[in-house]
Amino acid sequence: MTALSLGESEGAHHPDDIAEAEQLVEDIDDSVLLGDYIGKRPRKERSLENVVIVDNIPVIDSKKLPKLTKVLLTIFGKCGSITSHHIPLTDEDNTKGYMFIVFKTATEATTAISSLNGHRLDRNHCFAVNRLSDFENYMNVPDEWSQPTPQPYQPQENLKSWLQDADCFDHFAIVYGKNRTTGVFSCGPDSANLVQRRETWTESVIKFSPKGSYLSTCHKQGIALWGGPNFKRVARFIHPQVSYFQFSPCERYFVTYSKQPISPEDPQNLIIWETRSETNRRAFTLPVLNYWPYFKWSHDGQYFATITGDNLSIYTTPSMKLLNKKLNVQNIRDFVWCPCENWIAYWQSENKDIPARVTIMALPSCEPIASKNLFNVTNIEIFWQNSGNYLAVKVDRIMKNRESENVFEIFRLREKDVPVENFEIKSKVLSLSWDPKGPRFALIQGDQGRTDVSFYRIGEKIAQIGKTLVNKKCNTIKWSPLGQYCVLAGLNNFAFDGVLEFWDIGSDTPTMMEAGEHFMVTHLAWDPTGRYVCSSNSYGGHSVENGYFMWSFQGTKLYETSLEGFVQFQWRPRPPSLLTDAHLKEIKKNMKSYARDFEIKDKLSKSKASKELIEKRRRVYDEYMAYRKRKDQELKALCLQYEEIRSDSVEEEFVEETVEFFIKEEVEPATDTKE
Repeated sequence: MTALSLGESEGAHHPDDIAEAEQLVEDIDDSVLLGDYIGKRPRKERSLENVVIVDNIPVIDSKKLPKLTKVLLTIFGKCGSITSHHIPLTDEDNTKGYMFIVFKTATEATTAISSLNGHRLDRNHCFAVNRLSDFENYMNVPDEWSQPTPQPYQPQENLKSWLQDADCFDHFAIVYGKNRTTGVFSCGPDSANLVQRRETWTESVIKFSPKGSYLSTCHKQGIALWGGPNFKRVARFIHPQVSYFQFSPCERYFVTYSKQPISPEDPQNLIIWETRSETNRRAFTLPVLNYWPYFKWSHDGQYFATITGDNLSIYTTPSMKLLNKKLNVQNIRDFVWCPCENWIAYWQSENKDIPARVTIMALPSCEPIASKNLFNVTNIEIFWQNSGNYLAVKVDRIMKNRESENVFEIFRLREKDVPVENFEIKSKVLSLSWDPKGPRFALIQGDQGRTDVSFYRIGEKIAQIGKTLVNKKCNTIKWSPLGQYCVLAGLNNFAFDGVLEFWDIGSDTPTMMEAGEHFMVTHLAWDPTGRYVCSSNSYGGHSVENGYFMWSFQGTKLYETSLEGFVQFQWRPRPPSLLTDAHLKEIKKNMKSYARDFEIKDKLSKSKASKELIEKRRRVYDEYMAYRKRKDQELKALCLQYEEIRSDSVEEEFVEETVEFFIKEEVEPATDTKE
C-alpha cells in the first residue's frame, strides 16, 4: 500500500521534511540576487534639485525634433553633464514648448539656471529656466495665509557719512608694512588725520568703489566690502584666490575673476555679483587672463561689453542678457565707452583691400553715429574727452620711406553731421591727455630720454596754446579733475630725477607755477576736488625711500611721510555733484563773499591749532611737575630713614693731632756788618 492509500494528499509534506527545509534557508540579501532591478526601482523620496525645466523652446513637429534636441543639448551641455532629458509631445506629435533636463549634480543645475535663464535662442524664443523642485514648493503653498512675524529693525551703515565732514576733508587710504597695515586718513592742509587703521585688513591690495561708498579688501576666501563711519563689513563675496576684481560705475555690481575654477564640478571663474544682495547674477568660464578688465562698463552701469574673436558682445543690466546677438565686427581690435553717454567707439584693423575703420555707435539701437576709413595703419588709440564733446583718434602709420608718422582725427560729436578734423604731428607722440573740463589737450612728443610738451585748444580750428615746452623730464601729464591745472611728471624713470612741474593752462600762455622733486616717484594722483596732489614711491617700484609727498595744486609741498614697505596709495572718490551748471556759475560769481568766510575759518583753524599746541605743552609741563613733586617726596622720605639709622649708631671719638711736614728750605750766606 502506498502513502496515498493511507489518506495523505498529493500536496502534503511530512513534518520532518518541513523542518529540514527550514534548516536549509540561508540569510541572503536581495541586493545580491536582484541588484540590477533594485537599483532601478522607484524611490519614495528623490531629490529634484538637479532637474530643470526649460520653457519657451520652439514648438515643432516630431520630424524636426532630433535637430532641435541636438541644439538644446549642446547649449545646456556647456553647464555640466546631462544624464537624461525629456521633451513632451502632444497628440499631434508636436512639442509642447518645454523640456526637462537632468544634470549630474545640483551645482550644474544651478549653473544652467544662472547662465541660461533669459538666454535668447532666436528672435522669438527666450529661455525661462527653473528648478523643478521650485514648482513643487509653489504647489505646496498653504491655502490659509498666516501673517509673518515682524522682524526688528536693523539699522544700516551710512555709506555716505564721510561726506558730512564739516571741513570737507577728502579721505585717502594707504597699505604698508609686512603685515599689510591699512590706514584711512583725512587730508588736511597741514597734516593727515587718522580715521581708521587695521593690521592684516587686506592680504594684497585695496580699492575704493567709484563713488567712494565701499572699501574693498582682498583675501584668500574672496572679497570683503567695508563702509560706514567705522568701516564695518557690509558685504562679502565667496570666490577663492581672486586675481582681479572691479566695481561697475554705478556700484550696483561687482566683478571677480580667479585663475582657478571654484571646483571641478563648477568650472566658472568670472562672476558678476549684485553688491547689495551679494548674489551671483551671471557667471562665465574663461581661460587664464593676462589682462584686466575683461568687461568694460558704460558710464552708468547699464551695459558691459567684451571682445570675443570677431564679435563684440554687449550685455545689459539687470537682466545680464545680450543686448542683441553678438555683433559680428570683422578684425575688431579695441573699443572704449564714452564717459558720459551710452556711446561706444571701436576700431577695426586693415584686411587685404578693406581699410581700417573707426566707428562710433549709439546704444541700445546699435546705430552708427559716425565713422572714418583709414589707410596704411599700424595701430590706433582712442581718447574720449570727459564731457563727450570730442573724440581723439591717434593713428600710427608707416609711410613708403619706412618712416612713421602720427595723425590725429578729432571727432566733434556735438556738432551737426559730426565733422572730423585732421592734423599731423611730425615727431613721435608718446601720449595724449584731455583737460577734463575744457576743450584742451596735451601731447608728449619725442623719445623717452628727451621729450617735448605742447598744449592745444579746440575752437573753430585746432590751435596751439603758447610755445612748445622743450626738453622736459616727463613721461606723464596728470590733469586736475577741475581742469586748467596739470602736473608734468617723470614716473618710474631714474633719468628724470623725479621732477614735478605744476602748470596753469588757463591763459593763452602756459605758466609754470612751481617745480618740485620726488626722487624715484612711481605714482601721481589728484584728489577728487583738485586741491591736492599726492606723489608716492611704492615698494613694488623701488625698495628705498618708500612713502608719499602731499602737494597743493600750486606745487607747494605740504608734508611728507616715509613708510617702510609702502605698497599703495589711493584717494577716496566722491559721487557726482548735485549742483547744476547754473548753481556753479552763481557760486563762482559770488566767490569773493565766500572767500572772506573761508579766510576767517582758516584763521580760526590756525588759532585752534596754536591753542591745541599750547594746551599740549601745558599738559606735558604739568605732567613733569607732578612727576618731580612725587620724586621730591620720595627723596624726603629716604632722608628721614637715613637719619633714623644714623641716630642708632655709636658716636665716633675724634682725636686732634698736629702734623708738620717740610715744604721749602732757603739758605742765605752770613755777612759781617762793620760801621
